[in-house]
Amino acid sequence: MSSKCPVVGIDVAKEFCYFALLSPDSKIHIKPTKIMNTLRGWDDMLLAFKKAEEVFKVKPTILLESTGHYSENFIHFFIRNDYKVFLINPLQSHSIKSSGIRKAKTDKLDCVDIAKLYFIIDLREYIKPDEYTYNLKLLTRTYFKYSEEKTVVVNQLAAALDQAIPGFTKIFKNISGKTPIDLLIKYNSPDALLNADREEAINQIKMSSRKSKEKAIEKYEMLVACAKDAKRIGVASEALFEIIKFYAEELEHRNTQLNSLMESINRLSIIIPSVELLKSIPAIGEKMAPIIAAEIGDISRFSNAKQLIAYCGIDPSVKQSGNFIGSKNKFTKRGSPYLRWALYMAAVGSLKHKDGKYANRVIYEYYEKKIQSKVKKQAIGAIMNKLVRIIFSVLKNNRKFVMITPEKQVELYKHSLRLSA
Repeated sequence: MSSKCPVVGIDVAKEFCYFALLSPDSKIHIKPTKIMNTLRGWDDMLLAFKKAEEVFKVKPTILLESTGHYSENFIHFFIRNDYKVFLINPLQSHSIKSSGIRKAKTDKLDCVDIAKLYFIIDLREYIKPDEYTYNLKLLTRTYFKYSEEKTVVVNQLAAALDQAIPGFTKIFKNISGKTPIDLLIKYNSPDALLNADREEAINQIKMSSRKSKEKAIEKYEMLVACAKDAKRIGVASEALFEIIKFYAEELEHRNTQLNSLMESINRLSIIIPSVELLKSIPAIGEKMAPIIAAEIGDISRFSNAKQLIAYCGIDPSVKQSGNFIGSKNKFTKRGSPYLRWALYMAAVGSLKHKDGKYANRVIYEYYEKKIQSKVKKQAIGAIMNKLVRIIFSVLKNNRKFVMITPEKQVELYKHSLRLSA
């Protein structure tokens, strides 16, 4: 086991880290050393690397685990100082940590094990995404997390409404929308709804929903009937009414924040060509395209669609031993969960159809074939797989998606073969 350069393994923690430096023949040159995650600590670490560079006449290569946001500062620091960085998947580092017979796991041992990976497996150098893509990834991930937190608040509000004003959630299917939120902030109890000025309440519904006055009157009458029923079957609790107002105000704030985030995402998306290319694929809309583009990054990192499928974590796991071949193989789910979520939403969106109009007819017909031999979840997985292949083709060829049937695709392929003959 040897390389052309010394190798540094770093085990990252929040307040400190351990690093060890191995020589090109994989022997320990600098024993595991603890340093604090401060500028002074990192400068001391760089000084040790420079001394090793004088000995081996070449800069060390840096290996560290992908440990969420803790590793981000290290990556940017070393790239800024012209070091090659290899980001290790924790699954890869775990494999070598578990290879020993003795049960020994310490930060000191871990940093050495991380460095040894350079000599054992084929690793790919970390390429820092361009500034726009990096910023887009940060924004879309924040949007995703904040949306999940909003869902929790929506569920809490729905639970309170089901107790205090039963039937409200049937009048407004989306209780986090502007109209129901504006109403609940002002009228958070059955009495408040019944005592409200009729014209004032109707005008508020009309302004918030941007519907006709007739529609607003219809909603108002439904709310009054709901409030009357709630007086008899609802839980009359002042605490519940306060909770309803609290959650409504919280959702109003979250909606404002999410809209602000989406505006920032849209401004960045205009600059990144891959976002517009992805928007050309039916069911990958304004929200999904930026997430997918940011998570995939530079498409040149992938030489074929299978590599991208594996990167997304939607390749099937394999179970085989002797004559046994597993038939119930799940997704590996290795890779970005944000990317898988966006692909799932796009896959579901591709299947929507109404009055003979399809979001993506080719995808829908493919789904209809798959559902005959697979359960729904497996068929959706097949759709996600197909979408990734379409995404790869669109980004790799730098061309917008054009809807063509499989038969037309075969015809075009045969035509290209005749031209090349």
